[in-house]
Amino acid sequence: MTDTAYPALYQRIAASLQQQLDSGHYPPGSRLPSVRTLAAEHGVNVLTALAAYRYLEQQQRVVARPRAGYFAALLPHPAPGRGQPSPLPAAAALVDLKSRMSTLLQLGDERIHWQLHMAEASPTLYPSAELARRLQSTLTRQPGLIGAHLPGDIQRRLCHGLQRVAAERGLSLQADGILPCHGITEGISLALRHLTRPGDTVAVETPVYFGLLQTLQGLGLKALEIPCTPDSGLSLEALEFALRHGPAVKCLVCVPHFQNPTGALMPDEHKKRLLQLASQYGLVLIEDDVFGDLYYGSERPTPIKAWDHHDQVIYCASFTKSYAPSLRLGWVAAGRHHAALAQLQASSTLTVSPLLQAVLADVLDSGDYQRTSARIRQQLASQMHATADAVLRHFPKGTRIRKPQGGMLLWVECPPQSDTTALLQAALADGISFAPGMAFSAEPRFGHCLRINCGQPFTPALEAAIASLGQRLATQLLQAR
Repeated sequence: MTDTAYPALYQRIAASLQQQLDSGHYPPGSRLPSVRTLAAEHGVNVLTALAAYRYLEQQQRVVARPRAGYFAALLPHPAPGRGQPSPLPAAAALVDLKSRMSTLLQLGDERIHWQLHMAEASPTLYPSAELARRLQSTLTRQPGLIGAHLPGDIQRRLCHGLQRVAAERGLSLQADGILPCHGITEGISLALRHLTRPGDTVAVETPVYFGLLQTLQGLGLKALEIPCTPDSGLSLEALEFALRHGPAVKCLVCVPHFQNPTGALMPDEHKKRLLQLASQYGLVLIEDDVFGDLYYGSERPTPIKAWDHHDQVIYCASFTKSYAPSLRLGWVAAGRHHAALAQLQASSTLTVSPLLQAVLADVLDSGDYQRTSARIRQQLASQMHATADAVLRHFPKGTRIRKPQGGMLLWVECPPQSDTTALLQAALADGISFAPGMAFSAEPRFGHCLRINCGQPFTPALEAAIASLGQRLATQLLQAR
Protein backbone atom coordinates (compact mmCIF):
# COMPACT_ATOMS: atom_id res chain seq x y z
CA MET A 1 0.00 0.00 0.00
CA THR A 2 1.30 3.50 -0.82
CA ASP A 3 0.36 7.09 -0.06
CA THR A 4 -0.69 8.04 -3.59
CA ALA A 5 -4.25 8.91 -2.54
CA TYR A 6 -3.46 10.59 0.74
CA PRO A 7 -6.90 11.95 1.76
CA ALA A 8 -8.76 8.71 0.98
CA LEU A 9 -6.04 6.69 2.71
CA TYR A 10 -6.13 8.46 6.09
CA GLN A 11 -9.93 8.39 6.02
CA ARG A 12 -9.89 4.65 5.37
CA ILE A 13 -7.53 4.14 8.29
CA ALA A 14 -9.80 6.32 10.45
CA ALA A 15 -12.83 4.30 9.34
CA SER A 16 -11.08 1.06 10.29
CA LEU A 17 -10.27 2.42 13.73
CA GLN A 18 -13.78 3.76 14.14
CA GLN A 19 -15.17 0.29 13.42
CA GLN A 20 -12.94 -1.14 16.15
CA LEU A 21 -14.12 1.56 18.56
CA ASP A 22 -17.78 0.88 17.73
CA SER A 23 -17.37 -2.87 18.23
CA GLY A 24 -15.82 -2.43 21.66
CA HIS A 25 -12.41 -3.78 20.59
CA TYR A 26 -11.05 -0.56 22.10
CA PRO A 27 -13.37 0.26 25.06
CA PRO A 28 -13.68 3.88 26.23
CA GLY A 29 -10.52 4.99 28.02
CA SER A 30 -8.26 2.31 26.53
CA ARG A 31 -4.93 3.16 24.90
CA LEU A 32 -4.84 3.03 21.08
CA PRO A 33 -1.85 1.93 18.97
CA SER A 34 0.95 4.47 18.75
CA VAL A 35 1.22 6.57 15.60
CA ARG A 36 4.25 4.54 14.47
CA THR A 37 2.48 1.24 15.15
CA LEU A 38 -0.61 2.38 13.25
CA ALA A 39 1.55 3.49 10.32
CA ALA A 40 3.33 0.12 10.24
CA GLU A 41 0.05 -1.81 10.41
CA HIS A 42 -1.30 0.00 7.33
CA GLY A 43 1.98 0.38 5.43
CA VAL A 44 1.87 4.19 5.41
CA ASN A 45 4.09 6.95 6.71
CA VAL A 46 3.57 8.47 10.15
CA LEU A 47 2.03 11.66 8.77
CA THR A 48 -0.81 9.66 7.23
CA ALA A 49 -1.37 7.76 10.48
CA LEU A 50 -1.29 11.02 12.43
CA ALA A 51 -3.85 12.52 10.04
CA ALA A 52 -6.17 9.57 10.77
CA TYR A 53 -5.94 10.19 14.49
CA ARG A 54 -6.49 13.92 14.10
CA TYR A 55 -9.55 13.23 11.98
CA LEU A 56 -10.97 10.97 14.73
CA GLU A 57 -10.04 13.59 17.32
CA GLN A 58 -12.16 16.14 15.43
CA GLN A 59 -15.03 13.61 15.55
CA GLN A 60 -14.50 13.33 19.34
CA ARG A 61 -13.81 9.60 19.02
CA VAL A 62 -10.26 9.74 20.38
CA VAL A 63 -8.41 11.94 22.85
CA ALA A 64 -4.72 12.87 22.68
CA ARG A 65 -2.73 12.91 25.90
CA PRO A 66 0.68 14.65 25.87
CA ARG A 67 3.57 12.16 25.96
CA ALA A 68 1.09 9.28 26.38
CA GLY A 69 -0.54 8.87 22.95
CA TYR A 70 -4.12 8.49 21.82
CA PHE A 71 -6.98 6.96 23.83
CA ALA A 72 -10.55 5.94 23.03
CA ALA A 73 -12.80 8.83 24.06
CA LEU A 74 -15.28 8.68 26.90
CA LEU A 75 -18.41 10.09 25.31
CA PRO A 76 -21.06 11.91 27.34
CA HIS A 77 -24.68 10.90 27.28
CA PRO A 78 -26.46 12.52 24.29
CA ALA A 79 -28.69 15.44 25.17
CA PRO A 80 -32.40 14.53 25.12
CA GLY A 81 -34.01 15.01 21.74
CA ARG A 82 -30.77 15.91 19.96
CA GLY A 83 -30.01 13.35 17.30
CA GLN A 84 -29.46 9.61 17.56
CA PRO A 85 -27.53 7.99 20.41
CA SER A 86 -23.85 7.44 19.77
CA PRO A 87 -22.85 3.95 18.61
CA LEU A 88 -20.20 3.95 21.35
CA PRO A 89 -21.32 3.01 24.86
CA ALA A 90 -21.65 5.96 27.20
CA ALA A 91 -18.88 6.56 29.72
CA ALA A 92 -21.06 5.16 32.49
CA ALA A 93 -24.26 3.31 31.66
CA LEU A 94 -27.04 1.97 33.86
CA VAL A 95 -26.77 -1.79 33.80
CA ASP A 96 -29.57 -3.57 31.97
CA LEU A 97 -28.82 -7.18 31.10
CA LYS A 98 -32.33 -8.03 29.90
CA SER A 99 -32.47 -11.45 28.22
CA ARG A 100 -28.75 -12.21 28.28
CA MET A 101 -28.66 -13.24 31.92
CA SER A 102 -31.92 -15.18 31.88
CA THR A 103 -30.60 -17.19 28.93
CA LEU A 104 -27.37 -18.03 30.78
CA LEU A 105 -29.18 -19.12 33.93
CA GLN A 106 -31.33 -21.52 31.91
CA LEU A 107 -28.21 -23.41 30.79
CA GLY A 108 -28.21 -25.39 34.03
CA ASP A 109 -30.73 -27.77 32.46
CA GLU A 110 -29.74 -31.34 33.36
CA ARG A 111 -30.19 -32.35 29.71
CA ILE A 112 -27.08 -30.33 28.84
CA HIS A 113 -24.34 -32.87 29.53
CA TRP A 114 -21.32 -30.56 29.28
CA GLN A 115 -22.19 -27.53 31.40
CA LEU A 116 -19.14 -25.33 30.92
CA HIS A 117 -20.85 -21.97 31.39
CA MET A 118 -20.58 -21.38 35.15
CA ALA A 119 -17.52 -20.83 37.37
CA GLU A 120 -17.93 -24.17 39.12
CA ALA A 121 -15.62 -27.13 39.68
CA SER A 122 -16.78 -30.72 39.58
CA PRO A 123 -18.40 -31.87 42.85
CA THR A 124 -15.82 -34.67 42.92
CA LEU A 125 -13.09 -32.11 43.75
CA TYR A 126 -14.71 -31.06 47.03
CA PRO A 127 -14.61 -32.89 50.41
CA SER A 128 -18.31 -33.74 50.47
CA ALA A 129 -18.09 -36.86 52.64
CA GLU A 130 -15.81 -35.17 55.17
CA LEU A 131 -18.13 -32.15 55.39
CA ALA A 132 -21.12 -34.43 55.91
CA ARG A 133 -19.33 -36.08 58.84
CA ARG A 134 -18.43 -32.71 60.33
CA LEU A 135 -22.01 -31.46 60.04
CA GLN A 136 -23.35 -34.60 61.70
CA SER A 137 -20.75 -34.46 64.48
CA THR A 138 -21.42 -30.76 65.13
CA LEU A 139 -25.18 -31.32 65.38
CA THR A 140 -24.69 -34.29 67.70
CA ARG A 141 -22.51 -32.21 70.05
CA GLN A 142 -24.53 -28.98 69.76
CA PRO A 143 -28.09 -29.73 68.61
CA GLY A 144 -29.20 -26.28 69.74
CA LEU A 145 -27.39 -24.75 66.76
CA ILE A 146 -30.19 -25.87 64.46
CA GLY A 147 -32.49 -23.33 66.11
CA ALA A 148 -30.03 -20.66 67.16
CA HIS A 149 -30.37 -17.12 65.81
CA LEU A 150 -27.16 -15.49 67.00
CA PRO A 151 -23.74 -17.19 66.81
CA GLY A 152 -22.17 -15.50 69.88
CA ASP A 153 -18.97 -17.32 70.85
CA ILE A 154 -19.08 -19.39 67.64
CA GLN A 155 -18.71 -16.32 65.47
CA ARG A 156 -15.83 -15.12 67.63
CA ARG A 157 -14.07 -18.48 67.24
CA LEU A 158 -14.62 -18.38 63.47
CA CYS A 159 -13.29 -14.82 63.25
CA HIS A 160 -10.12 -15.86 65.07
CA GLY A 161 -9.73 -18.63 62.48
CA LEU A 162 -10.25 -16.13 59.68
CA GLN A 163 -7.69 -13.84 61.33
CA ARG A 164 -5.11 -16.66 60.97
CA VAL A 165 -6.11 -17.18 57.33
CA ALA A 166 -5.68 -13.45 56.71
CA ALA A 167 -2.22 -13.49 58.32
CA GLU A 168 -1.15 -16.24 55.90
CA ARG A 169 -2.08 -13.83 53.09
CA GLY A 170 -0.06 -10.96 54.56
CA LEU A 171 -3.04 -9.19 56.16
CA SER A 172 -2.85 -7.89 59.72
CA LEU A 173 -6.47 -7.81 60.91
CA GLN A 174 -8.29 -7.66 64.21
CA ALA A 175 -10.68 -10.57 64.75
CA ASP A 176 -13.50 -8.19 65.72
CA GLY A 177 -12.99 -6.34 62.42
CA ILE A 178 -13.92 -9.41 60.33
CA LEU A 179 -17.52 -9.85 59.17
CA PRO A 180 -18.68 -13.37 58.13
CA CYS A 181 -21.22 -13.27 55.30
CA HIS A 182 -23.18 -15.43 52.87
CA GLY A 183 -20.50 -15.84 50.23
CA ILE A 184 -18.56 -13.13 48.48
CA THR A 185 -21.63 -11.83 46.65
CA GLU A 186 -23.20 -10.62 49.89
CA GLY A 187 -19.94 -9.01 50.97
CA ILE A 188 -19.65 -7.02 47.74
CA SER A 189 -23.32 -6.12 47.82
CA LEU A 190 -23.03 -4.81 51.41
CA ALA A 191 -20.03 -2.69 50.41
CA LEU A 192 -21.85 -1.25 47.40
CA ARG A 193 -24.98 -0.49 49.44
CA HIS A 194 -22.83 1.37 51.95
CA LEU A 195 -20.74 3.35 49.44
CA THR A 196 -23.31 4.24 46.78
CA ARG A 197 -26.81 5.46 46.06
CA PRO A 198 -28.97 4.67 43.00
CA GLY A 199 -27.64 6.46 39.94
CA ASP A 200 -24.03 6.55 41.19
CA THR A 201 -21.16 5.32 39.03
CA VAL A 202 -19.07 2.27 39.94
CA ALA A 203 -15.90 1.40 38.05
CA VAL A 204 -15.58 -2.27 37.06
CA GLU A 205 -13.26 -4.33 34.91
CA THR A 206 -14.29 -5.21 31.38
CA PRO A 207 -14.88 -7.96 30.54
CA VAL A 208 -16.54 -8.35 33.92
CA TYR A 209 -18.24 -11.17 35.84
CA PHE A 210 -21.93 -11.07 34.96
CA GLY A 211 -22.95 -11.69 38.59
CA LEU A 212 -21.47 -8.31 39.50
CA LEU A 213 -23.47 -6.74 36.67
CA GLN A 214 -26.59 -8.29 38.19
CA THR A 215 -25.75 -6.76 41.56
CA LEU A 216 -25.20 -3.32 40.01
CA GLN A 217 -28.46 -3.61 38.12
CA GLY A 218 -30.36 -4.49 41.29
CA LEU A 219 -28.92 -1.44 43.05
CA GLY A 220 -29.64 0.95 40.14
CA LEU A 221 -25.96 1.78 39.63
CA LYS A 222 -24.03 2.85 36.54
CA ALA A 223 -21.10 0.75 35.38
CA LEU A 224 -17.96 2.48 34.13
CA GLU A 225 -16.10 -0.30 32.35
CA ILE A 226 -12.29 -0.18 32.53
CA PRO A 227 -10.36 -2.46 30.13
CA CYS A 228 -8.84 -5.61 31.60
CA THR A 229 -6.37 -7.82 29.75
CA PRO A 230 -5.36 -11.45 30.42
CA ASP A 231 -1.73 -10.31 30.75
CA SER A 232 -1.90 -8.03 33.78
CA GLY A 233 -5.55 -7.33 34.59
CA LEU A 234 -7.04 -3.87 35.05
CA SER A 235 -5.53 -1.14 32.85
CA LEU A 236 -4.25 1.49 35.27
CA GLU A 237 -3.73 3.98 32.45
CA ALA A 238 -7.35 3.64 31.38
CA LEU A 239 -8.54 3.91 34.98
CA GLU A 240 -6.54 7.09 35.59
CA PHE A 241 -7.83 8.52 32.31
CA ALA A 242 -11.41 7.77 33.34
CA LEU A 243 -10.97 9.20 36.85
CA ARG A 244 -9.46 12.38 35.43
CA HIS A 245 -11.84 12.97 32.52
CA GLY A 246 -14.95 10.87 33.19
CA PRO A 247 -17.86 11.10 35.64
CA ALA A 248 -17.40 10.98 39.42
CA VAL A 249 -16.72 7.40 40.52
CA LYS A 250 -17.83 6.20 43.96
CA CYS A 251 -15.77 3.02 44.09
CA LEU A 252 -13.99 0.36 42.06
CA VAL A 253 -14.72 -3.37 42.18
CA CYS A 254 -11.77 -5.44 40.98
CA VAL A 255 -10.58 -9.06 40.99
CA PRO A 256 -6.77 -8.87 41.08
CA HIS A 257 -6.22 -12.64 41.27
CA PHE A 258 -7.34 -14.79 38.31
CA GLN A 259 -10.00 -12.33 37.21
CA ASN A 260 -13.36 -13.55 36.01
CA PRO A 261 -13.52 -14.09 33.03
CA THR A 262 -9.99 -13.38 31.71
CA GLY A 263 -8.02 -15.24 34.38
CA ALA A 264 -5.67 -12.25 34.70
CA LEU A 265 -3.24 -11.92 37.64
CA MET A 266 -2.40 -8.33 38.55
CA PRO A 267 1.34 -7.83 39.23
CA ASP A 268 2.27 -6.57 42.70
CA GLU A 269 3.62 -3.28 41.31
CA HIS A 270 0.25 -2.66 39.66
CA LYS A 271 -1.56 -3.33 42.92
CA LYS A 272 0.59 -0.74 44.70
CA ARG A 273 0.07 1.78 41.89
CA LEU A 274 -3.68 1.13 42.06
CA LEU A 275 -3.63 1.98 45.76
CA GLN A 276 -1.80 5.22 44.95
CA LEU A 277 -4.47 6.12 42.40
CA ALA A 278 -7.22 5.31 44.90
CA SER A 279 -5.62 7.59 47.45
CA GLN A 280 -5.06 10.36 44.90
CA TYR A 281 -8.69 10.36 43.72
CA GLY A 282 -10.39 9.41 47.01
CA LEU A 283 -11.54 6.09 45.57
CA VAL A 284 -12.55 3.11 47.71
CA LEU A 285 -11.50 -0.27 46.31
CA ILE A 286 -13.68 -3.34 46.77
CA GLU A 287 -11.24 -6.24 46.37
CA ASP A 288 -12.84 -9.52 45.28
CA ASP A 289 -10.37 -12.31 46.16
CA VAL A 290 -12.64 -15.28 45.52
CA PHE A 291 -10.09 -17.16 43.37
CA GLY A 292 -6.91 -16.18 45.24
CA ASP A 293 -6.46 -19.57 46.96
CA LEU A 294 -6.60 -21.39 43.61
CA TYR A 295 -3.09 -20.37 42.53
CA TYR A 296 -1.04 -22.88 40.54
CA GLY A 297 2.43 -21.67 41.54
CA SER A 298 4.39 -22.05 44.76
CA GLU A 299 3.14 -18.88 46.47
CA ARG A 300 -0.29 -17.39 46.96
CA PRO A 301 -0.62 -13.91 45.40
CA THR A 302 -0.70 -11.09 47.93
CA PRO A 303 -3.99 -9.16 48.21
CA ILE A 304 -4.07 -5.42 47.59
CA LYS A 305 -5.31 -5.09 51.16
CA ALA A 306 -1.84 -6.10 52.41
CA TRP A 307 -0.45 -2.70 51.33
CA ASP A 308 -3.50 -0.73 52.48
CA HIS A 309 -2.49 1.60 55.31
CA HIS A 310 -5.31 4.15 54.93
CA ASP A 311 -8.46 1.99 54.76
CA GLN A 312 -8.84 2.42 51.00
CA VAL A 313 -9.70 -1.28 50.50
CA ILE A 314 -12.74 -3.33 51.48
CA TYR A 315 -11.46 -6.90 51.20
CA CYS A 316 -13.91 -9.69 50.31
CA ALA A 317 -13.10 -13.41 50.26
CA SER A 318 -14.92 -16.72 50.48
CA PHE A 319 -14.58 -20.50 50.58
CA THR A 320 -17.10 -21.28 47.85
CA LYS A 321 -14.53 -21.96 45.11
CA SER A 322 -11.65 -23.32 47.16
CA TYR A 323 -13.42 -25.60 49.68
CA ALA A 324 -17.19 -26.07 49.57
CA PRO A 325 -19.61 -24.25 47.23
CA SER A 326 -22.70 -25.31 49.17
CA LEU A 327 -21.55 -23.70 52.43
CA ARG A 328 -21.91 -20.23 50.86
CA LEU A 329 -19.59 -18.72 53.45
CA GLY A 330 -17.47 -15.65 52.93
CA TRP A 331 -15.97 -12.81 54.93
CA VAL A 332 -15.23 -9.10 54.68
CA ALA A 333 -12.46 -6.96 56.18
CA ALA A 334 -13.74 -3.40 55.82
CA GLY A 335 -11.68 -1.38 58.30
CA ARG A 336 -13.41 1.93 59.06
CA HIS A 337 -16.46 0.70 57.10
CA HIS A 338 -16.94 -2.40 59.28
CA ALA A 339 -19.68 -1.06 61.58
CA ALA A 340 -21.74 0.27 58.65
CA LEU A 341 -21.54 -3.06 56.80
CA ALA A 342 -22.45 -5.03 59.94
CA GLN A 343 -25.50 -2.81 60.42
CA LEU A 344 -26.58 -3.30 56.81
CA GLN A 345 -26.22 -7.06 57.19
CA ALA A 346 -28.28 -6.99 60.39
CA SER A 347 -31.07 -5.19 58.53
CA SER A 348 -31.17 -7.74 55.70
CA THR A 349 -29.85 -11.27 56.34
CA LEU A 350 -29.26 -10.70 60.09
CA THR A 351 -26.39 -13.19 60.40
CA VAL A 352 -24.82 -16.29 58.88
CA SER A 353 -26.01 -19.74 60.00
CA PRO A 354 -24.45 -20.61 63.39
CA LEU A 355 -24.26 -24.26 62.31
CA LEU A 356 -22.22 -23.47 59.21
CA GLN A 357 -20.02 -21.05 61.12
CA ALA A 358 -19.28 -23.74 63.69
CA VAL A 359 -18.36 -26.25 60.99
CA LEU A 360 -16.06 -23.80 59.20
CA ALA A 361 -14.41 -22.83 62.51
CA ASP A 362 -13.63 -26.52 63.08
CA VAL A 363 -12.26 -26.86 59.54
CA LEU A 364 -9.94 -23.88 60.00
CA ASP A 365 -8.78 -25.08 63.44
CA SER A 366 -7.95 -28.56 62.09
CA GLY A 367 -5.88 -27.40 59.12
CA ASP A 368 -8.19 -29.29 56.71
CA TYR A 369 -8.82 -26.15 54.66
CA GLN A 370 -5.18 -25.71 53.69
CA ARG A 371 -4.79 -29.39 52.78
CA THR A 372 -8.01 -29.54 50.79
CA SER A 373 -7.49 -26.29 48.87
CA ALA A 374 -3.96 -27.42 47.95
CA ARG A 375 -5.34 -30.63 46.45
CA ILE A 376 -8.09 -28.76 44.60
CA ARG A 377 -5.74 -26.24 42.99
CA GLN A 378 -3.34 -28.99 41.90
CA GLN A 379 -6.19 -30.78 40.14
CA LEU A 380 -7.45 -27.54 38.59
CA ALA A 381 -3.99 -26.73 37.23
CA SER A 382 -3.85 -30.08 35.44
CA GLN A 383 -7.36 -29.66 34.04
CA MET A 384 -6.66 -26.09 32.92
CA HIS A 385 -3.58 -27.01 30.90
CA ALA A 386 -5.32 -29.97 29.27
CA THR A 387 -8.44 -27.96 28.38
CA ALA A 388 -6.44 -25.01 27.01
CA ASP A 389 -4.33 -27.32 24.85
CA ALA A 390 -7.49 -28.97 23.52
CA VAL A 391 -8.97 -25.59 22.56
CA LEU A 392 -5.81 -24.69 20.63
CA ARG A 393 -5.86 -28.07 18.88
CA HIS A 394 -9.48 -28.00 17.81
CA PHE A 395 -10.51 -24.34 17.38
CA PRO A 396 -9.95 -22.47 14.09
CA LYS A 397 -6.71 -20.72 13.27
CA GLY A 398 -6.61 -17.25 14.80
CA THR A 399 -8.03 -18.37 18.15
CA ARG A 400 -6.05 -16.87 21.05
CA ILE A 401 -5.80 -17.85 24.70
CA ARG A 402 -3.49 -17.04 27.57
CA LYS A 403 -3.27 -19.80 30.14
CA PRO A 404 -4.07 -18.34 33.57
CA GLN A 405 -1.84 -18.94 36.59
CA GLY A 406 -4.76 -19.94 38.78
CA GLY A 407 -8.53 -20.28 39.01
CA MET A 408 -10.81 -22.43 36.90
CA LEU A 409 -11.74 -20.21 33.96
CA LEU A 410 -10.36 -20.03 30.42
CA TRP A 411 -11.03 -16.91 28.31
CA VAL A 412 -10.99 -17.71 24.59
CA GLU A 413 -10.66 -15.01 21.93
CA CYS A 414 -11.97 -16.54 18.72
CA PRO A 415 -11.27 -15.05 15.27
CA PRO A 416 -12.78 -11.53 14.98
CA GLN A 417 -15.63 -12.64 12.68
CA SER A 418 -16.91 -15.16 15.24
CA ASP A 419 -20.36 -14.89 16.83
CA THR A 420 -20.17 -16.87 20.05
CA THR A 421 -23.81 -16.19 20.96
CA ALA A 422 -24.87 -17.95 17.76
CA LEU A 423 -22.26 -20.63 18.45
CA LEU A 424 -23.83 -21.29 21.84
CA GLN A 425 -27.24 -21.85 20.30
CA ALA A 426 -25.74 -24.38 17.90
CA ALA A 427 -23.67 -26.07 20.65
CA LEU A 428 -26.72 -26.65 22.85
CA ALA A 429 -27.94 -29.13 20.25
CA ASP A 430 -24.81 -31.16 21.08
CA GLY A 431 -25.46 -30.90 24.81
CA ILE A 432 -22.65 -28.36 25.36
CA SER A 433 -22.88 -24.98 27.08
CA PHE A 434 -20.38 -22.17 27.67
CA ALA A 435 -20.58 -18.49 28.55
CA PRO A 436 -20.56 -16.23 25.45
CA GLY A 437 -18.53 -13.03 25.58
CA MET A 438 -21.61 -10.80 25.35
CA ALA A 439 -22.51 -11.79 28.93
CA PHE A 440 -19.46 -10.03 30.34
CA SER A 441 -20.32 -6.40 29.68
CA ALA A 442 -23.25 -4.08 30.24
CA GLU A 443 -22.79 -3.12 26.58
CA PRO A 444 -22.80 -5.41 23.49
CA ARG A 445 -19.09 -6.23 23.49
CA PHE A 446 -16.85 -9.28 23.24
CA GLY A 447 -19.12 -11.02 20.75
CA HIS A 448 -16.17 -13.02 19.39
CA CYS A 449 -15.06 -14.31 22.82
CA LEU A 450 -16.22 -17.06 25.15
CA ARG A 451 -15.46 -18.41 28.62
CA ILE A 452 -15.03 -22.09 29.37
CA ASN A 453 -15.08 -23.61 32.83
CA CYS A 454 -12.05 -25.86 33.41
CA GLY A 455 -13.37 -27.34 36.63
CA GLN A 456 -14.34 -30.66 35.04
CA PRO A 457 -11.91 -33.61 34.92
CA PHE A 458 -10.34 -33.74 31.48
CA THR A 459 -11.42 -36.91 29.66
CA PRO A 460 -11.57 -38.07 26.02
CA ALA A 461 -15.31 -37.30 26.10
CA LEU A 462 -14.65 -33.70 27.18
CA GLU A 463 -12.04 -33.32 24.44
CA ALA A 464 -14.61 -34.57 21.94
CA ALA A 465 -17.03 -31.89 23.17
CA ILE A 466 -14.37 -29.20 22.71
CA ALA A 467 -13.62 -30.57 19.24
CA SER A 468 -17.32 -30.31 18.42
CA LEU A 469 -17.31 -26.66 19.50
CA GLY A 470 -14.28 -25.99 17.31
CA GLN A 471 -15.89 -27.65 14.32
CA ARG A 472 -19.11 -25.69 14.70
CA LEU A 473 -17.12 -22.46 14.94
CA ALA A 474 -15.13 -23.36 11.82
CA THR A 475 -18.40 -24.00 9.96
CA GLN A 476 -19.79 -20.64 11.15
CA LEU A 477 -16.72 -18.78 9.91
CA LEU A 478 -16.80 -20.58 6.58
CA GLN A 479 -20.46 -19.66 6.06
CA ALA A 480 -19.74 -16.03 6.96
CA ARG A 481 -17.24 -15.59 4.09
